[in-house]
Amino acid sequence: MPVINDQTLQAGQSNANDSGNSAGNDQTVNSASDTIQSQVTNGAQQANMANTNNPNGVVVTVADQQTPIVVLFGPPACGKTMTLIRMTRFLLSMGYTINPIRTFRPANDTIYQDICNKFHLIVNSNFAAQATSRISFMLVEVLDHNQRSICQILEAPGEYYFDPQNPNAPFPNFVNAIIGSPNRKIWTIIVEPNWGNTPDRANYVKKISLLKQSMRAKDNTVFVYNKIDLTPYVRKIGDVNIKGAFTQVQNLYPSIFVPFQNQNPVSKLWREFNCDFVPFQTGFYTESLNGIMYNESPKEYCETLWSCIKKKITG
Repeated sequence: MPVINDQTLQAGQSNANDSGNSAGNDQTVNSASDTIQSQVTNGAQQANMANTNNPNGVVVTVADQQTPIVVLFGPPACGKTMTLIRMTRFLLSMGYTINPIRTFRPANDTIYQDICNKFHLIVNSNFAAQATSRISFMLVEVLDHNQRSICQILEAPGEYYFDPQNPNAPFPNFVNAIIGSPNRKIWTIIVEPNWGNTPDRANYVKKISLLKQSMRAKDNTVFVYNKIDLTPYVRKIGDVNIKGAFTQVQNLYPSIFVPFQNQNPVSKLWREFNCDFVPFQTGFYTESLNGIMYNESPKEYCETLWSCIKKKITG
């Protein structure tokens, strides 16, 4: 039997302590490494989120530089997103194909890829709030029955076009990229009867005037008078007193059509402005316990708007 003395016990305790400390140190190092890696990963994800939420932090790509681009232009809460939703439903019912263009924003832009994945779920939602809160700036393509590209449609939050709180803010990066692309643009400028106060509308008119300076000769402009159902100019579904509605917009938004006056001495005799004016209604909205229910508008308004856009697409 071995002799166990105090020195032997102390040595054993020392070895045990060293072994325990070594294991503890390894766990501490591994834990610290995992923490650092987690922080790096979270930091990268947060940076990606910050970039994708910041329109100036996203590099956009217009891969198809031949097909015309329809730009839904307007201030916040003017119905741009629901215009896209309603027109998408209408075009699908007419046999067209509408798909998000995934290459418009980077492949690692998880926010955009998620929007693309859920685009048709958003389009078919019966709740308006889900649509307006989910769609960031995106580009979609419209294909005909033979899968030929007809147009591209750009939709974005209104504050990126015109922010009433910062009316002189420049356009963000993606808008400038669209302006600079060689594609023909159809600028669908949205107005409505009950939007903003007088100073807000005056500043919006100034923004439109600046936009006109960025248009090319081959571009076209369509003023879309949304929420036409809230005006007294609807005789019946699809039958609108256009002259009365046009005059109301002139009164609500003084000088809004001035940049589009026809300067041709001959054609101005029968066409005063080089722009079109289309009344529109996105749908009906009803508050419920689960949110704002959406019912689409009569198709007659979609038919009128699409007919106008198609003419502009072909020149």
